Amino acid sequence: MATDALARPSTRSNYNCIAQDNSCCSKDKHLYHYTTTTTTTTTTTAAVVKTTTQAAVKSSTTTTSTTSTIASTTAVVPVKTTTSASSGSGLPACFVTWSSGQAYAVNSQVALNNVNYQAKWYENAGASPATNADGGWTSLGACDPTQTPPSNPNGPPPVPSTLAQHRAYAASLSTDATLQYLKQAVRTNTNVNAIAPGAASNPDNVKRVERILTPAKWDFYFSQADPAYTYANFLKSVGWFAGFCDTYPGKDSDAICKRLLSTMFAHFAQETGLHSQLIPIPEWRQSLAYLRELSCTENNTISGCYYNNDCGNPAFNKVFPCGAGPNNGYKAYFGRGAHQLSYSFNYGPFSEVIFNGDPTVLLNAPEQVADTWLNLASAIFFFIYPQPPKPSMLGVMDGSWIPNAADIAAGRTNDFPSTIQIINGECAGGSLSNAASNRISYYQSFAADMGLDTSKESFKCSGMSPFDTSGSAAQTGMYWTGSYLTQGVCQLVTYQTNFNALMDGPNYDQYVKCVEFTFNVKLA
Repeated sequence: MATDALARPSTRSNYNCIAQDNSCCSKDKHLYHYTTTTTTTTTTTAAVVKTTTQAAVKSSTTTTSTTSTIASTTAVVPVKTTTSASSGSGLPACFVTWSSGQAYAVNSQVALNNVNYQAKWYENAGASPATNADGGWTSLGACDPTQTPPSNPNGPPPVPSTLAQHRAYAASLSTDATLQYLKQAVRTNTNVNAIAPGAASNPDNVKRVERILTPAKWDFYFSQADPAYTYANFLKSVGWFAGFCDTYPGKDSDAICKRLLSTMFAHFAQETGLHSQLIPIPEWRQSLAYLRELSCTENNTISGCYYNNDCGNPAFNKVFPCGAGPNNGYKAYFGRGAHQLSYSFNYGPFSEVIFNGDPTVLLNAPEQVADTWLNLASAIFFFIYPQPPKPSMLGVMDGSWIPNAADIAAGRTNDFPSTIQIINGECAGGSLSNAASNRISYYQSFAADMGLDTSKESFKCSGMSPFDTSGSAAQTGMYWTGSYLTQGVCQLVTYQTNFNALMDGPNYDQYVKCVEFTFNVKLA
């Protein structure tokens, strides 16, 4: 959020747009079109196969338009069938029996009425090999049902159709070590009602914060804060996000926590600070003065406070249904809370994290982000979640994000200025902006007061390149989108969509939502 150093904040943090229906709706737009062409090739083997070429054409629009082409080609080749000698019939064993309720991926092998078949391409549930209405099944000949069904090592398993099968399928795609680490980093502890200052039952990460940040220190840092921002609510927010100020085996966890707090508080000071020269309190201690974006109220009629243009998109509104209100017919999603959470596509995911996967709670009542403990929890939410191609601020400052050669060459390292680039891109210019200079100064002040040595840290900001797809944070698939290779399933991608795999939980809820939304089905 760019703010005048001597004025109250009037704009919000630079949240990435989240794609819907393979499209994106704001700054950093991305629009993906997939077109499929097919040709049929007959071979001399028993299987007739279909070669599919999928060309994904990506148009990226910022202030200028550029077009690049990404081609993905899947060649379906004949699969060698497995035979098993019979003591009597001499026929190969029958494959697993075809099921009318099951969809089948390319190369799947089934049996029906003692005849083996192989799928040339994706076959919908109910497409019987016996009738072969679409020509998608190749007969491999008669088979012996008395023998043990052979495996099909060269072909994919059947496309999942039940809820349990889809969850198992999602789990099989979610084994990447980086993805698993990130899920652990954003894990939640929903049992926070008992958290209170000094309570013996407080979680370990809360106790760590209490050792570093006492109630008196909170009052010292935030003497100009709006009364809605309380120490108790901050501890509750820390407790909810168990990966914040976590224990780091073999490392100085308290020092890492101080670094995280200094970073977060520095951004608080820029986003919600008074920036006043007229009071005898340094600017780094003037933060949390505002709950809502300047000039915006809950009953406002100022169009600049609506932030709800995306609500009119039917596809988008199906995933994150905006609440009804007086602002163009919808609620207003202007900046609220310590990090000025803005836009419905940020309120919806935050609501999912807080309210057991339900995006509608905060979309219907966005004022909760200002008036309840969520005014601070929303800041930690923004802090710990990566936004591909950007890493999380948590990962930058605790060292879990590892920059690659492209990041280092672009000036993106495990130092505070990289978090400036994440939150508002203020390090991209050739000279140091006032806002970036403020943030750096505030960070140094908080760190010094906490006894944190920053002498070995880099504060080079100007000239840093924006995070892009060449960086290490863009190499891990952590969002779900409908597969363009296999009908009926979703796949992990490295760009943002409406379905965040980091929010999956043990039941892979985000994957299930992706399948149900993309293919207009209800899994059971």
